[in-house]
Amino acid sequence: MAYQLEVIDLTNLPPADALLSVQEQAYYQTLRFPKRRNEWLGGRLALKRIVGRILGVSDLVQVEVLPQESGKPKLLVGGKVTRLAYSITHSNGFAVAAASADERLIGIDLEKIEHRITAWKNDFFHPSELTDDSDEFLTALWTQKEALVKLLGTGLSLRSNEVCCVRGQAQFAGRALEIYKSLGEPQITVTTDKWPAGFMFSVAVGK
Repeated sequence: MAYQLEVIDLTNLPPADALLSVQEQAYYQTLRFPKRRNEWLGGRLALKRIVGRILGVSDLVQVEVLPQESGKPKLLVGGKVTRLAYSITHSNGFAVAAASADERLIGIDLEKIEHRITAWKNDFFHPSELTDDSDEFLTALWTQKEALVKLLGTGLSLRSNEVCCVRGQAQFAGRALEIYKSLGEPQITVTTDKWPAGFMFSVAVGK
């Protein structure tokens, strides 16, 4: 799998006006809370750096990551939509982006390993997915499902039981299955690592 990753420490961000286009700055100003601002800016910085490396763009203001109603941001370079596969995630002080000129689809997710209430487990996962009950396993499974949702490009519009990951294998139902079929039923590979320390990180790639 050929993709690049960039990790950003959200405690050490550059000034927004040195990084963002006019349209990006306009949206940035609508974000009221500092935590949300830092997460949003860090994710954009991570993706802009990767795109700059892949496409040889030195002025990162020319790389724009603009919001869309679907939830998946639109990526432009010099005002034109790129053909790169890309995804952004953030969790507990980190932002991460992935991008590829070789892979067709990509989705990533990062989550801190924590104990969560039983109601969350029962609401978020299908019984077929629950082959373990440890905090580490459930956090890994959460990242796998979120990475798959991002790969499909649907944002938060899918129900959690429409996207499943059973022993590392993606399974879709309902609207998620319709979207998967509309994408040509790509072969999907999901990988998960305990990285960085105390976190789970998953990448879903569709060929």
